Amino acid sequence: MSSVIYLMRHGIAADPAPGMSDTHRALTPEGARKTARVAAGLVKLGVKPDVILSSPLRRAEETAHLVADALSGRAAVELFPPLTPGVAPSDLIKQLRAHRNASEILLVGHQPDLGELASYLLTGTPRLVALPFRKAGVAAISVASLPPRRPGDLEWFLTPGQLRAVASSRN
Repeated sequence: MSSVIYLMRHGIAADPAPGMSDTHRALTPEGARKTARVAAGLVKLGVKPDVILSSPLRRAEETAHLVADALSGRAAVELFPPLTPGVAPSDLIKQLRAHRNASEILLVGHQPDLGELASYLLTGTPRLVALPFRKAGVAAISVASLPPRRPGDLEWFLTPGQLRAVASSRN
């Protein structure tokens, strides 16, 4: 069964404070506002993930919940430890087996990991064409199966500004 994997980088997060763990960095008010508009753009594009998998870091989880809210609860958010920074794309992909029946899946994570994951999904290697995800940027990659066994196809790769423009369009 073919599927679409959406890769989304978290929104704008607060700078790390002295003594604060990177794990606890939250979205800024501007980051939350802009990410909510990006989520509205995803809805207008017809993105309907069966599940939203999020890195357990706070900024990614907050981003995932903003998308779920825009989708009116049609997709549940699950924390997905393989999206923690530093996990190899090949290891992450193996963990998607539990979601093999999903027709659409949204993964919310971090850069440079998402860029490497995109490259891995498209070419089979993590550094050949790593995509430069901006904060709240999204890519759509079609794959023949979950987990993918061969390279997928890039359907689109949009910046947050483009997605916010889609949200504001009248169509």
